[in-house]
Amino acid sequence: MKKVFLFVFIGVLFTIWGCSGKSQSTISKGAALPAVQASPVPPNPPPATERVAVLPAVSVGSNHQGWHSENVKDVLGNAVVLKQTSLDGKFDLVIMLKGTHAFLSFAKHAQWESVRHRGAQGRLMNLRLKFEDGQERSIAWDELGFGTTNVYSVVWSYPAEMDSSVGPASGSQSDSVGGDERLIQEMTKHTAMLLEVEPDVTTQFNIAGLSREIEKTRAAKTEPVLAATQTEVE
Repeated sequence: MKKVFLFVFIGVLFTIWGCSGKSQSTISKGAALPAVQASPVPPNPPPATERVAVLPAVSVGSNHQGWHSENVKDVLGNAVVLKQTSLDGKFDLVIMLKGTHAFLSFAKHAQWESVRHRGAQGRLMNLRLKFEDGQERSIAWDELGFGTTNVYSVVWSYPAEMDSSVGPASGSQSDSVGGDERLIQEMTKHTAMLLEVEPDVTTQFNIAGLSREIEKTRAAKTEPVLAATQTEVE
């Protein structure tokens, strides 16, 4: 009986030893397998830049609408206004002459008279223009009639010197006066101008003869004053 028990005990030991060997062999084989590496994560693609539509070509030689002048009066006194209607008939380009100063704006056609007294409580937006020779410029406008059908915008800065979303960089509205006059001076050197009235929406003005028209208008306003002065002297 003791011998039987001894043989059973020895058999159990051999069984345990054999299982242990197989387990170690399996572990060693598993350790020899190459480690699986994750594929590198591709870098995030750069954000797509906002597309800016190319301004169309300026048509030269289109029918000239002609400049229209009229006298106006506001809280600052008398002034003379020169108007030019766009070729599509949708907008008016308005130049107000007050003494030696000039101010420029654009408005929806035939709406300038009704909206010109609107207070300067609009939003700033950067728009572009293109002359007949291909030169492009950027203007910051104060859009006084945004969100309404009575569009009316006045020059804030030319060339544009600020981000329209944050307001003027200099913190001063003095750029408006200088900007108006710089833009008008450049307009007198050209004959046609394509104006972006809102992003990707353009209209064209024929501005030929602007310098001559300004000189003629200012001379006509000055002559009655000179005539009255000469009469008093006599």
